[in-house]
Amino acid sequence: MDKSTADAYVYAKACGILAKSFTGKKASRLFECQSLSSLWTLLFNTPVPQVPEKLLAQQIEEEAFSRFLTQYIKFVDCYTRPEDILIDQLAIYEAENLKEVGGALCDGQKECPPLINLGKLSRLNFKAYPDIKKITKDSLFAWYDTVPSIHEEQNFDFKVDLQVIRHLWSSIQKLDGSDKAEVQKLFYEEYAVKNIIWALRLKINFQFENEEIIKKLIYVTDAADKKDPLAGPAIEVLQKDKDNYNDWAKWKYADLLNPYENASYWSVDPRWIEIKNRSRMNKIALNNFHQYPMSVVSLLSWYKIKNYELSCIRTAVESLRLNIDSKEAMKSIGVIYE
Repeated sequence: MDKSTADAYVYAKACGILAKSFTGKKASRLFECQSLSSLWTLLFNTPVPQVPEKLLAQQIEEEAFSRFLTQYIKFVDCYTRPEDILIDQLAIYEAENLKEVGGALCDGQKECPPLINLGKLSRLNFKAYPDIKKITKDSLFAWYDTVPSIHEEQNFDFKVDLQVIRHLWSSIQKLDGSDKAEVQKLFYEEYAVKNIIWALRLKINFQFENEEIIKKLIYVTDAADKKDPLAGPAIEVLQKDKDNYNDWAKWKYADLLNPYENASYWSVDPRWIEIKNRSRMNKIALNNFHQYPMSVVSLLSWYKIKNYELSCIRTAVESLRLNIDSKEAMKSIGVIYE
């Protein structure tokens, strides 16, 4: 299809899918199900597999993810020359596959582990397993040409993640006009806050020193410093007193903070920020999807919305499998708040 035809077709199909999706207020319906079988029926409207509950839980998550990924790949396939950012978005899953393979090789596994199927859009040759050099040859991860030791694996994984984020940032810079501005904003809002949450967790939960934390931040410029658009906001919060609300009251993301009601004791809660940010990002994506129809912005927003739906589905599955109260489960994913 030519671009204008593909834009119109993809947007129409995406609208139809979202209308049937469990996002926004409809997400709560996932948590009304009383069993995994009823959740399967709600999601897929097909006969429930006759398998033990543990396997059914796994199959629900796998089926939901498979349908999402298959549809996204079909959308990208509609374009004769899709924008790089649309294909490169899948580098996130390519990276997960590479880390799985690296871990398996590190453990000495003879068989290739189960991987996410990206079809013809995969840029890694996993058929060459266990030859890591052939797997990554001529790809974004060509540098990953040796099997890491158990002591190196974590560093390799971080380098893979860092490269993916920087590659996505580079792809965004190739866009033009409002597409570039809005996609860059969406990217910034997601990953800058993720960096903030990660920094706070390392500081509060693991008592890391600031210098150690900065080394573990994602960045897109030459270094993780205050000037970097992703690392800068995280470095800024490291200077704040975690127990002093006044230090946070005028923060850019103050609406994500856990409540302060003249309490005798308050401390910033990274888990609360994470939960509220998931919901916030979903609202931003929903708004962008409708505000910028038939564009790169709308398709990437659809991708983000469906990812949030997947998180809700996984949480609903776990709440049923572990017999967690549905309201508590909804709070944990940002469907409802305190």
